[in-house]
This record gives sequence, structure tokens and C-alpha cells, in this order.
Amino acid sequence: MRIKFWGVRGSIPTPEHRNHRYGGNTTCVEVRLDNGTLFILDCGSGLRALGNSLHREFGKKPIHGFILMTHFHWDHIQGIPFFQPLYSGGNAFLFVSVKRKKNGIRAVIEGQMTGPYFPTDMAAIASASNFCDLDFGEIDIQGALIRPAPLNHPQGCVAYRIKADGSSFVFATDTEPGSLVYDRALRDLAQGADVLVYDAQYPPEKLLAEKRGWGHSSWFEGVRIAEECGVRRLILTHHDPDSDDEFVDGLVANARKLFPNVEGACEGLEIFLPQRAVVHDYERSIPRRERRYRVEFPVRVMWESGNGHPGQAEGLVLSVSKSGIFFVVPRNVPVKELFKLALPIPTELAGESPIVSQFDVQPMRTLMVSRPLAGETPCLGIVARRLDSPPVPADREVVLSG
Repeated sequence: MRIKFWGVRGSIPTPEHRNHRYGGNTTCVEVRLDNGTLFILDCGSGLRALGNSLHREFGKKPIHGFILMTHFHWDHIQGIPFFQPLYSGGNAFLFVSVKRKKNGIRAVIEGQMTGPYFPTDMAAIASASNFCDLDFGEIDIQGALIRPAPLNHPQGCVAYRIKADGSSFVFATDTEPGSLVYDRALRDLAQGADVLVYDAQYPPEKLLAEKRGWGHSSWFEGVRIAEECGVRRLILTHHDPDSDDEFVDGLVANARKLFPNVEGACEGLEIFLPQRAVVHDYERSIPRRERRYRVEFPVRVMWESGNGHPGQAEGLVLSVSKSGIFFVVPRNVPVKELFKLALPIPTELAGESPIVSQFDVQPMRTLMVSRPLAGETPCLGIVARRLDSPPVPADREVVLSG
């Protein structure tokens, strides 16, 4: 499964220099499955660039896609009239949403392309466009299990969980914490997700004051959900139009103090979720029980290849707990049942006698991370369980020689 962000801003596009790193287009996310199935989540102004990219990729070949709508506020639909593939015959798109009390999805989409809002109407669309109103139940689309859940937002909104290719992705934008019903529904949806994309439009202090009731959330609530539900990676999105790059950097930095594997969504960010069949099931109780410490130490990763020959690579440890460790390695490192790690303890921590801590680890899950390693990005992140082994004095270490 590949996830790519084309729009990450909330409320209104902000094409300003101060937002150039995170981007100013409103919400639009592409999800591509291993079998080629295309999903599009929301149709903010980022949809225009996605459409141009699809046009270049497919050329004259037909484009088929499923467009999952969270709700119909203007910043989530304003890109539809500018989505070029809609105007090409042979293409086909299914717009999907959860049933509304009043107008269904077809009426809403067609209504925003009529006068006086837009100079042409749906008659100009040459592609085959169909519309589907769902209930709150799980459905199978081209091998992906899609499950929606209601969110706390004015006029309503839904989150989606996409489970496919051995991974799970949850998209939860435009939601405000504080409702027992909606908070529980979102946590049920997010349980054990590989990636949670979450609304963090406001800092916590504003959410508790002047922005209460506006239907949005904060990085702090995102971290709470990630910790409680065993989420592996948290992406903060729906940045406020008044939040420039530096401000969003600050929100992300605050979140990382409590949950290391978090970043701010930016236009162009791609996440690759590999199949997890080769690693062990994640035991959600570990991060709940144990405190994790953010560190940054070099590590040598060693394994035995299929022909019995040893392999090794240089990596970087980013967080540790009593029984677990998270490290990144070049993405060509094979995922094995067992790795051996050699971790030099700096002299300022170990004293006059440097120590190399060597131990075995058992991978629990893998993920692609955007952090560069020796000039390479993305890299492979590995969350592993430590198998106890005593530290080795440096003068006795032989594995690292040569």
C-alpha cells in the first residue's frame, strides 16, 4: 500500500511562501494498493495536482478510481471541478460517502458545479461518474476492506480505515474530542493501525478556549489516540491556514516528546506500507506498559542470509524501552526473523571503559520512514523486541572487527 499526500491544509488554500514546506492545498490523499487499485480520500484543492499526475502516468490508458468523501465542507470538495481525469471519456470514478440525512452524495457533488458557483455543470464531465451512499459497515472494494466511523464535526464527518496488502491505514480529519460516543468510535477504528492520519489543526490551548466547538483537534489528542490504540505511526494533518511552517514544526516537536514516531503531513509525502506477514503480530500491551526514550545512537545490524553467509548494515537507533527498540536501516536490508545488534555505548555514558552492547532482537513490525540515512530516503524502520544478552566489553568484541 502506498499513501501520498496532495493536500494537507484545512479551511482554505494558503499558497504562501511561509507555507512552502508543508504546502497550502486543502485535503486530498491518494492510496494505491499493490494490485493497482486507486483510492482518493477527499477532494480539496490538492486534487488538481493529483489529477495532473494521473494524466501523465496513464496517458491514453483509462483511469479507474474510488473517491471516499469524509464530508462536504468546501475545503474538502473544491478541487472536484479542476480534476482533469473527470473530463476524459473512458475514465471511471465512484464517489463514496456515508448516507446523509438530507441530500445524498450525488446531489451534493452536482450542486456545487451549478450556477452561480461554477460556469459549467456535470454535463461537461465525460468520464463515467457514479455515486454510492454507504451505511456504517465494512465493505470490500477490490480486495480492500473499507470501514467508516462517525466523527464529531458540524454537519457530520466520517473517518475511514483501509485494510489491504497486510497493512491498515486510518484517515481521521475534521474531528473534535470530547464526545464519548464519537471518541469511542474513532478509537475502535484506529486499533492497531499502521498509520493514523489525524486532524491537528489547533494547539491544545486553543482547542480548550476560543476554538472549542469548531470541529477540529490537536496534536495532543492525536498522541493520546496513538498511544491508547497501539498506532505505529501518527501523521498530523489539516494544518490551520494561519499556521506557517515554523509553527507546524513546533506542534510536531511537542508531539514527538510523547510519541516519537510522528510527523506533520506535507504535500508530496509518501508512505509505503509493506506486507507484514513476514513479521510477528504486534503486542499492543508493550507501549502501554513501558516508557519509551527517544535516543539517537549508531548501530550495526547483523543477520544470516539464506545461504548461511553473514550480512550487516549500519543503522540508527531512534527510541528504546525496557524490552523494545526502534531502529532504521537502509531499505534494502532483508526482514529476518532474528537480527543481532551491536550498539556502542558512548564513553561519556559508559565511563573510561567503552562498552559495546550486543543482543538479539526479534522484529515485530516494519514501516517505511522519511528520515534520511546515509543520504537515502525513505528508509526501513524496524520495531523489535529485545532478547536479553549481556553487554560486551569493547576489548572483547570480535564481531565488529574489520
